[in-house]
Amino acid sequence: MSTRRTRPRRPLPERLTALVNRTGSLNGRPFPPGTPMRPPAGRLRNWAHYGLMVPDLPEPHRFFGVMSIIGTPGVTVFANDRLITTTPEDTAYTVSATASMDSGQFLVQSIARDCDFRADGSRLRFGEELLVEGAPPRLTVRRTHPDVTVELDVEVTGTASHFAALPGTYRHWSLLARYRGRIEHGGRHQDIAGLCTFEYAAGAGTRSLPLTRRLKVPVRLFTYHVLNLDERTQALLVEVLGPGGFPLQRAVYLRSLDDHGSVHTRGFALGITSYEATGRATPDGRSMRLPRTLAWRVQDEAGRELLSVEGTTGGDFAYGLGAGFVGSYTYTGRFRGAEIGGRAYLEYVDCR
Repeated sequence: MSTRRTRPRRPLPERLTALVNRTGSLNGRPFPPGTPMRPPAGRLRNWAHYGLMVPDLPEPHRFFGVMSIIGTPGVTVFANDRLITTTPEDTAYTVSATASMDSGQFLVQSIARDCDFRADGSRLRFGEELLVEGAPPRLTVRRTHPDVTVELDVEVTGTASHFAALPGTYRHWSLLARYRGRIEHGGRHQDIAGLCTFEYAAGAGTRSLPLTRRLKVPVRLFTYHVLNLDERTQALLVEVLGPGGFPLQRAVYLRSLDDHGSVHTRGFALGITSYEATGRATPDGRSMRLPRTLAWRVQDEAGRELLSVEGTTGGDFAYGLGAGFVGSYTYTGRFRGAEIGGRAYLEYVDCR
């Protein structure tokens, strides 16, 4: 007599968020070419996010990231209201860093005065410090800094990981990409190449309506990790917690140059096993504890270990990811039974 294996029932918080967040029908499918990635315009798109993350550069750079929020979404972990000099709608926040930058990683700019954004998103200029040009599948990125200059040619694939899909309100996705370019540092040039990720998000923030302009979505913790597991495979980890530690999102996304990716939530566990000895001060007067060591894992659909990671941060955190920090960690672990190791890009905001 044969028995039919049933898929385990998802935890209640995951089932509740899935009723609102409609990413289930999008992940694992080819990304539609020509999908617009426009800067903010109007109430239903009054903020936008552009991102590029490279997790595994050679020393002393370690990682490179662009994490920009144009406009103000009104979310606690991404709030930097004290740094606004004009209006929230006219403010662009950008953290763009490598570990070899000593300062100047965080930019707060007036969109009207300092920036130039084409309506179709094909040219994004953030002062004299950052320029992103083109549209998928071809982009160029130039980051100019007194310590470091990064120039990248980026080839975006059709493999997408969808983090959020709230029709008419909020969409957020990440596209697997390859980069080739060079870094200038200390009078020397170094050629670099590998896998990266290009991101876009847009939505209607709390400032879309007069009655909600003073409100903020109470997200308490946000962390995002990018790891290149080999030359063709990338893993993304996302954890977002609301009030009382309610899990708004917990997932690991796997994708490669050979497939359109998958999402894994079964057996998800992320733990900060130790923190830095002292908290990091933030411009709004808080002290934030940042990870020193961490560990995480996730299982496949059959309940077997799929990916497990142990990491140690490099002390290279830079402020400017909303109310938090970006940095990196070295890791070891196992992926589908094989040993892995490398360096990961890390975003971390803890407002609990």
